[in-house]
Amino acid sequence: MDLLYLFRVLLKRKWIIIGSAILAAVIAWYFTRNEPKIYRSSTRISTGFAVADEIKINDNFNIFDADVKFNNAINTLNSPSVVSLLSYKLILHDLNGPTPFRSLSPTTRQLPMYKELNLDEAKRVFTEKLETMSVLTSYKPDEKKLLELLNLYGYSYKALNMGFNIYQVPRTDYLQIDYASENPELAAFAVNNLYQEFLRYYRNIRSAKSQESIDTLESIMEKKKQDWDEKNKILRGEGGLTTTSETTEKYSLISELEKTLTVEKNKQTETYYELRKVNQQLSALGGGTTPPNNNTTAPNTSRNNEELILARKALNEAYQEYLRTGDKAQLAKYNQLQTEYNNKYAGSASADPGTPGGGTPETKKNTLLEKKNDLEYDIEASNAKIEGLNSRLNSLRASASSVSSKGASLETLMDEVKLAERDYLDAKQKYTNALDQNSSSINNFRQLQIAQPAIEPEPSKRKAIVGMAGAVAFVSVTLIIILLTYLDSSIKTPIIFSRKVNLKLISMVNMMNMKTANLKDMVAGALRESDHLEKHRNNVFRESIRKLRYEIETSGKKIFLFTSTKKGQGKTTLIQALSYSLSLSKKKILIIDTNFSNNDLTIQLNADPVLEKISTDKNNRSLVDQIRFLSKDIGVGSVFAIGSEGGDYTPSEVLPRENLLNHLHSLTQEFDYIFLEGPPLNDFSDSKELIQYVDSVVAIFSATHVIKQIDKESIKFLKELNGKFCGSVLNMIDLENVNVI
Repeated sequence: MDLLYLFRVLLKRKWIIIGSAILAAVIAWYFTRNEPKIYRSSTRISTGFAVADEIKINDNFNIFDADVKFNNAINTLNSPSVVSLLSYKLILHDLNGPTPFRSLSPTTRQLPMYKELNLDEAKRVFTEKLETMSVLTSYKPDEKKLLELLNLYGYSYKALNMGFNIYQVPRTDYLQIDYASENPELAAFAVNNLYQEFLRYYRNIRSAKSQESIDTLESIMEKKKQDWDEKNKILRGEGGLTTTSETTEKYSLISELEKTLTVEKNKQTETYYELRKVNQQLSALGGGTTPPNNNTTAPNTSRNNEELILARKALNEAYQEYLRTGDKAQLAKYNQLQTEYNNKYAGSASADPGTPGGGTPETKKNTLLEKKNDLEYDIEASNAKIEGLNSRLNSLRASASSVSSKGASLETLMDEVKLAERDYLDAKQKYTNALDQNSSSINNFRQLQIAQPAIEPEPSKRKAIVGMAGAVAFVSVTLIIILLTYLDSSIKTPIIFSRKVNLKLISMVNMMNMKTANLKDMVAGALRESDHLEKHRNNVFRESIRKLRYEIETSGKKIFLFTSTKKGQGKTTLIQALSYSLSLSKKKILIIDTNFSNNDLTIQLNADPVLEKISTDKNNRSLVDQIRFLSKDIGVGSVFAIGSEGGDYTPSEVLPRENLLNHLHSLTQEFDYIFLEGPPLNDFSDSKELIQYVDSVVAIFSATHVIKQIDKESIKFLKELNGKFCGSVLNMIDLENVNVI
């Protein structure tokens, strides 16, 4: 839609828009003339939701939880449970107090409902409901009457809740409670007592819920404690600690014995190598198995050997006893005997007068034989010791294996004990946290300021209401006009005509009121205008007809058919106006009414309905003579009209074979232009039959006309006339839209 056109539409209807805005403002001013003065009281409450306590009980703080708490507190303050308690206080104050906030009018006191009410019983019920923090219900007839009484005083839940405004103060942990009323004392009383009743209700509900939760947590904690104790009892009954200690001790002893066995095997290997070396030395000396008789060394050597054998025997017996019993005392005895044996062995070696490196060969041989005997005995003792160690290890390993199989089940039982202990500790922690929270958070609400009666009323909103009413009306009417303009699909401007019709436009004719004006005088400019606007409108119409006259004259055609897509487009008026305008330029025009379905042209020009009777074969008179005789001069001496009777028929059905239309070109010698009016293309086929008789076709469109699908079919037909289409005339256009591009 063209913005310039839209602006012109709004400008044209400016007084409607302005008038509606003024009317709305006046109505708003009238209805707000008795607006009561409103007094507002406020109180501010500290919640402690968004700020951590100075003495921290626990560190569990979450800003999202705080937001939920704020919403819960606000909804609780607005809830019927709390507001109803305030309404009971207010009604009791007005019923019992010497200076009530509100009083019923005499008319209200005469209501049957009020007369039937027992005020003493009502006070008792209100007091009971206030003390027990319960609400009235409309299901009980007696309580329903009390609710109606509250409504009469304006203390119903809906009425009170409309006066309250409860919100969180931005960037703080404060709640603000505002109440507006016509009585400043009432506003202050309502705010302060709403907080008191909220605190009483909140503490009651919170205490009940907290105690219920604490009892539940305590029960869970006791159950977890019992489970833990039962698991410990089972574990003690299985001897878990003894088995674990015994298993540890056995594996420790096995480790020590394995180390001793390794040392003994290494020592035995060294003894074997040493024995092999002694045998090699004996072989080198031509060794025998029996040493020679030597009186000097034999007694000493024999005695020393016997002592060493006894010491070695005692040493082995002590070690065997230690392996059997595992006693630490036997191990100490074994170590002492080992030391004594080593000392005796060293002494016998130092007392020997002969050495392998010196002395006679016999002496060396005896010494080597003695050493060989000692090594062989050491090997036997080592074998016995290794055998004892292996036996002891096998016994310990078998015992440890049986204890380990029992320990596997005990380990599973110990895991269950640990799990039961963890569950118990978690339950105990939750119980402790609940106790801390219950003792710390229930008293967080603090009233920072007591609401006071307002000294001055709130600023009146009457001016804002009046201004807003005018602005809303202004905008609403403007939007309605824009919407109606947008929904209006008529071809009211040339640009819309070009977009929707897309036919050649040869002229635009503005809307004129033909009921009080003579068309001939209007075209001739002989009218007396009452004002400048009417004069301007007449001049525009006359110039529009002149432009159409110029297009007709420069087209080079003589015979024109004026048609339209639908009736009521102004064909009859335009044909007359164009004929009068051409007569002013000394042209002679013949008008033929071929619109059989609607012969308005015949009626308006008072022409004789003879078209259906004219024929060239009925008499010997020429066609021109017949036209001169039968046509009607419409009063200007150069415009003649031939009428038709009209009826439900087409030209081919009613006209004779040699009818006037077949010889129109012969009449151009007598007349400069011949104009035919055809019926609408959408409804009749007459115009399509008439096209064969004319030189050119002019289509008339009304600016108020809406283009529909059937019109598009007729427009398509006009576009396919192959040069016979002269152009279109946009008729009945609004004068303000003539220059819209």
